[in-house]
Amino acid sequence: MQHTMLQRQQSGVQASTSCSQRCVAPHPAVTSGSRRHAPARRAHSSASARASTIVSFQNADSAALPAPATMLLDSPTASKPKPATTLSWAGAGIFFFWQLGAMKFLSERYDLTRVPMAGASGGALASVLAACGVPADEVLQRAYDLSVKYGIWERPLGLVGVWGSLIEQWLDDLLPDDAAERCRGKITIIVTTLPNMAQVGISDFKDKKDLITAAMASSHIPMLLDLKFARLCRGKYCVDGSFPDFFYNDNSDLLKAGGSAVIFDYFNDAKLVRKGRMDMLSLKKYEEVKHIMQLGYEYAAQLHQEGHFDHFEVGEVVFDHLEEAVKKFSEPAQNTLAPAAAAAQQQA
Repeated sequence: MQHTMLQRQQSGVQASTSCSQRCVAPHPAVTSGSRRHAPARRAHSSASARASTIVSFQNADSAALPAPATMLLDSPTASKPKPATTLSWAGAGIFFFWQLGAMKFLSERYDLTRVPMAGASGGALASVLAACGVPADEVLQRAYDLSVKYGIWERPLGLVGVWGSLIEQWLDDLLPDDAAERCRGKITIIVTTLPNMAQVGISDFKDKKDLITAAMASSHIPMLLDLKFARLCRGKYCVDGSFPDFFYNDNSDLLKAGGSAVIFDYFNDAKLVRKGRMDMLSLKKYEEVKHIMQLGYEYAAQLHQEGHFDHFEVGEVVFDHLEEAVKKFSEPAQNTLAPAAAAAQQQA
């Protein structure tokens, strides 16, 4: 819980003139997903420095997988946004629980195990948990149990130095044994490689351990998690997948998915009160965490009401479930009526 992972140093080193400017979408969270409003001068100067790679950071033991179709970047000359077909989860730190609330709302209406997703930092954790169908309330409860077990609120330094081990144990407890199979080729975990500070998307996962390692590399806040500057992942040292975004004040194109993503970025929620830019790293009381989660739930509900998920193919899943429910409901009635009908025929 307060060990809500990761921070708001966010993903996306990208070089294209279209990314250098803040994209304006029908809603702050939709498709092009602009992040926060940095000075225009900084945005312009950073444009040429950004570059990102999709799914090139491969497992040495696995065949290279193509990036999910919805993760391929469009030409910067694209004139109009595509319908939203991807869910992206930006870096969040303690506000991972805001994303967890959004995940809870969506999972009540859609089968998130069938939705293409991308995530950086805390958002990487959200995408993995959502893709594996782990219930949001179970995620919160396990976080709370671990926090109590290790006395997080009693520690003078709070989460410093122990946050990483808690997150790793928390993931291992929550994720099913076939988590890698569920996530492979469907989600993209964004990491920042050193020393070039390039953001790279990983979507091939050898096994559960490899998946967790990628998620931990994506959420590695230097020094804070385990008093180490970087995390080793597939032979490369990595830091938080949203690290460059924190300085560029914009989400990466890996998260924007070529303009086809709904990005869950807590910066876009006007109802969420933050105490400064570094508030995402501060320890929160359990009641505060539950409130943050509720705000995320309400934010997703607002987007749903505004129709931002209308183009998701998983909309069909809702109707599939309804049809199954109707079928199950009608079967007992048919079984009850059949004997009665047969008896009536005999009497006739």
